[in-house]
Amino acid sequence: MNLRVILLDFDGTIADTFTETVRMFNHFAQKYGYDRIGVDDIEKARHMNAWQLLKFVRIPKRKVPFLLRKGRKMLYSNLDKITVFDGVRELLEWAESSGIPCGIVTSNSRKNVERFVLLNQLPNIHFVRSSSRLMGKPREFKRIFKKRGIDKDTVLYIGDESRDIEAARESGIKIISVTWGYNAKQSLMDHNPDFVVESSDQLLKTLESLRNSEA
Repeated sequence: MNLRVILLDFDGTIADTFTETVRMFNHFAQKYGYDRIGVDDIEKARHMNAWQLLKFVRIPKRKVPFLLRKGRKMLYSNLDKITVFDGVRELLEWAESSGIPCGIVTSNSRKNVERFVLLNQLPNIHFVRSSSRLMGKPREFKRIFKKRGIDKDTVLYIGDESRDIEAARESGIKIISVTWGYNAKQSLMDHNPDFVVESSDQLLKTLESLRNSEA
């Protein structure tokens, strides 16, 4: 692969927001009358895609934009409590030393992500693209390709959910799925990503292999 650009998801890939997301989910459930995600439900939820989870907790699709906006605002005030996953900084530094710029494509808000990047002084993040829609990443990918004159065959996406795999497939780019985020390993494998990695070491080895395959 002629690897020239690395795109990354934010929640569950760079930032460990899972616990905070569940807390916000349950806050909204109590406030608006949806079903809570109990301790016994968490592992079940990790095997669901976004729409299955919404159905599981009985949230109507029409309410999703409203809840996303509310959730993003709540997260902003708690960003200092969110940690960076082990190995992410090393990944960004490796890419920088290899001359490969990185960008973030997320359904979180650009304001949240840029503040998090600043708080944690993450290197080699050249841009952040935010989708206002839960399933809007393919559109953001296409905008990036057009605006920056990027050949999609040179782009790799790294994400943690089945919807990331679907977005990459729709956009014609390769994806590495990481197992430390929202979806469980088996759920990811069921969607046939190009690569599945379970540790930061394995991720770096996969990236090295892809870069070396250019020769």
